[in-house]
Amino acid sequence: MDLEYVESFLKKIVDKAVEFGFEEAQAAYSADSSMAIEILFGEVSSFENSTGRGISFKAKMNGQMGRAHTTEFTDEAIDFLLNSASDNCKVLDDEDPDFIYCDPEHSELIYKPVNEAYGKNTYKRFVDLGLSLEKNLLKSSDKIAAVDYLRISCSKGPDILVNSKGLKVLKDSDILTVVAGCRALSGEVVKSGGDFWYGKDIDLFDEKAFIDRLTSKLLPKLEAKSIKSGPYETIIENEAFISLFGSFLSNFYAYSMQKGLSLLNGRVGEKIASDCFNFSEYPMYEKAYNKVPFDGEGVLTMDKDIIKDGVFTTALYNLKSAYKEGCKSTGNGFGGTSVTNVVIKAGNRSVDEIAKDIGEGLFITDVSGLHAGLNPISGDFSLLSEGYLIKDGKVADSVEQITIAGNFYDIMLNVKEIANDTRSLPNSNGEFFSPSVYVGQINVSGEN
Repeated sequence: MDLEYVESFLKKIVDKAVEFGFEEAQAAYSADSSMAIEILFGEVSSFENSTGRGISFKAKMNGQMGRAHTTEFTDEAIDFLLNSASDNCKVLDDEDPDFIYCDPEHSELIYKPVNEAYGKNTYKRFVDLGLSLEKNLLKSSDKIAAVDYLRISCSKGPDILVNSKGLKVLKDSDILTVVAGCRALSGEVVKSGGDFWYGKDIDLFDEKAFIDRLTSKLLPKLEAKSIKSGPYETIIENEAFISLFGSFLSNFYAYSMQKGLSLLNGRVGEKIASDCFNFSEYPMYEKAYNKVPFDGEGVLTMDKDIIKDGVFTTALYNLKSAYKEGCKSTGNGFGGTSVTNVVIKAGNRSVDEIAKDIGEGLFITDVSGLHAGLNPISGDFSLLSEGYLIKDGKVADSVEQITIAGNFYDIMLNVKEIANDTRSLPNSNGEFFSPSVYVGQINVSGEN
């Protein structure tokens, strides 16, 4: 849809909202054009090519912020939005003020990164890559019995926002993703596992590196065994640490603290982690595929240290939570509160070098049960895990059917060293970058 038309329609909504009697109003448009294929048994098993779009509207009346949503671009849709938001205001009783925002010095925020490589994402290119990847995964080892899942997808779409205070926002983005899952057999032992890749240019996808990584994660599982229960010196691999730490991210949100849902409330300036632990947010991080110059409320984002040398330096605010404490938003307003590109600062040594110093211990590569096995408020967790034993200073035998248990806050204080093997995983508004982390001793439940 023509973006100029979309912008004019949003402005029409906002203008009519003011005439309707709203104190202030905001209309936002979001669209997503996507294409995806799935490969199974040497042929295309699924093909999708779709476009979704929608308009979200919010407006204030009698001190309450009502909301409504539509997918239509008609006068009737405008009437629906206004009446629905008005009805919403009448039943709300939110004591915390909500806001429509505009910085007069930054009232027009435009970010449209040019990615000419997106045009390479064609059905034929996806099919050729998918069939080749499936074939070569099956050839990579006689223990690979099947490629149960293989999906290649891309998406792009603009976000536009207009409000009654003069703010105009336009942001465009795109992403390309390859995901595969395989099944491996050895005698009567069956294991499954997979890997993913994401980026901006399909020419940069390294098929051999992808296969090597997937098989190096999957095939050792065929020999995995449990271990004796007890405390183990433990390194948590980068992806597993992202999963664990990410489950506790909301504790750093001011909203959670204000609602009594975070034990970090009132602890800014206190030491909450080891001296070697540094955790920062870089919205325009050069290594990130998704740059975020402003948040969903029209506030400019900024680089910030969240944990500096182990000290908790700032909570993360959107407009609403910032107003409640009489401070400024940190640019983390995305419908609620969220982060963009966050980075745990890497150390200088490899996992192998750290393992050599540990001598005997555990290298955790996977954690599961994150929804049921942890308490995001207390920090307690008990998670089914997989990984490797560290024997004689080397990462050695595969381990499975173990549970690691501990407390997030204790782990942060006990971090011994950060490795240099940074990897990233996407989150809702950016990416999470983390190396592997040597967390000291963790209690392990395995064999009796």
